[in-house]
Amino acid sequence: MHRIEDRPDRGATALVAMLVGALYGCSGGGSNPADVRDALDAVAEDAAGEEDAAAADDGVGAEDGADVSDPVSEEFLTGIVEVLASEEMDGRQPGTAGWAAARTFIEERMTACGLSPAGSSGWEQAVEGDVGINVLGRVQGSDPARRDRVIIVGAHYDHLGDCGGAICNGAYDNATAVAAALAVGCALVAAPPARSVLIAIWDTEEPPYFLDPEMGSQYYVDHPLVPLPQTDAAIALDLMGEGLWPGFMGHVVLGAELSPEVAAAVDVAEVPAGLLAHRLGLHAVEDTAMGHQPWSDYDAFRNAGRPVLFLSDGQNKTYHQPTDEVSRVDFAKLLLETRYLLRIVSGLGDAATNPTFVADGADYARDAASVLVVLDAALASGGLVDALGLGASVRTKLEQDRTAVLAVQATLEGGGTLSAAEIGTLRTATQRVMCLAGSTYPDALCMLL
Repeated sequence: MHRIEDRPDRGATALVAMLVGALYGCSGGGSNPADVRDALDAVAEDAAGEEDAAAADDGVGAEDGADVSDPVSEEFLTGIVEVLASEEMDGRQPGTAGWAAARTFIEERMTACGLSPAGSSGWEQAVEGDVGINVLGRVQGSDPARRDRVIIVGAHYDHLGDCGGAICNGAYDNATAVAAALAVGCALVAAPPARSVLIAIWDTEEPPYFLDPEMGSQYYVDHPLVPLPQTDAAIALDLMGEGLWPGFMGHVVLGAELSPEVAAAVDVAEVPAGLLAHRLGLHAVEDTAMGHQPWSDYDAFRNAGRPVLFLSDGQNKTYHQPTDEVSRVDFAKLLLETRYLLRIVSGLGDAATNPTFVADGADYARDAASVLVVLDAALASGGLVDALGLGASVRTKLEQDRTAVLAVQATLEGGGTLSAAEIGTLRTATQRVMCLAGSTYPDALCMLL
């Protein structure tokens, strides 16, 4: 997940620099075949010991790879995240040994649970120039009349590698989302929906590739394995299994407003007890004072006129930091999010009507309700203000945001039409919480939004 200023040649104005500060620098070298083999051997040795122990309990032989008897489980999710965010993967920066090892591990997991290679030449789609390699698996749809249509479930597996002299292992960004995508794909092998499902583990989402033609998801849109008109929805997963602040169970579903059929599928998908899931329009997080800023792999599909969903827990204080470790992940929450994702994907896969795309289907009433839920949680005891030790002035500003959003809600309930300023109120309240929760924003500047 990114802001547009993560690209030094995009939006690199003095205003952006003042508002968001500098991100940690990232560097990395090319891969060496011997290093790749050593990394793979180390990962395989560690995984073999863990899987042998699991096999003793559940009867799955170690030779089968990961235990896929129940992919939608904490055990499955934990196993994926622990490997991808391990020291052996060295931060998964493209071109490194750890990046190659991560890709091999993902392909092994897809093979073990019965996914089929999506491409004619196998699992991999090389991005032009060999800067990245997407990994693509397919669950064949159960209905011969609809199996040529696909739902894409995607998450990027690359990360930053060396961040200012320390390794960023990227558990939250984005090993957890990769685990969720793999779990859903593995679960659907046993019970495929009418449409086919493409599990897309994207590469080159992190800088310097973000929003460039070499970004893995953008490259796929430019070179699709399934014709884009047959892609009924593309779901992007980024930053799952934690929260804007410690203990927050919020989980946001964005983009449903771009398709009435997708919105209907989300609305009927049961939210697991304990998960605070709510819908929000993409405009609320993208349309900022600094301009339009996409966040993740959904953008290329949306720009191509395909329905999208973006599921995320949002940036927090571990974002692009060496502290983004497995120990910070809430696997119980990640499991709830994976169950919810499976219900959404199954509903879309079995839908009687092919989703349509609308360029502007904003649902401001729903936006207002969702923003109020987050503001209430942020202001509650143990919420954002308390958890991050923010001052009284921050609490006052968030209370003012809440009052302003309530006024917007009252206008809508009275049948009124929102002005540009009132729509801006929804965006400002949303983005202030995001700013305060994120790792690279000074609190004082968040107050200036």
